[in-house]
Amino acid sequence: MNELTQEKSHTNAGIVKSALTIHQIARNMNELTQERSHTSAGIVKENSAGQDIASDMNELTQERSHINASIVKKISANQEIASDMNELTQEKSHIHANIVINALAN
Repeated sequence: MNELTQEKSHTNAGIVKSALTIHQIARNMNELTQERSHTSAGIVKENSAGQDIASDMNELTQERSHINASIVKKISANQEIASDMNELTQEKSHIHANIVINALAN
């Protein structure tokens, strides 16, 4: 009987050890899964930060383009005004020349 009791105890101890081993493996797998999730979350955060930086750079580039376009429009407008002023000056000179010609003709 003593031998049977000892064998039963060893069998029960083996079952408990096996259950503990399975439990430990499950805990390790759970930890690895959590670490993988944290790693994936970190990668997603890095990609998101990279996208934010790219978006900000795109906005800055667009703003710079708008500023450059505004400068070009102002320069173009200034050239248009200068051209108009030049035409008016030439017309004024022609008017004066016509007045002088008419005065000399009389």
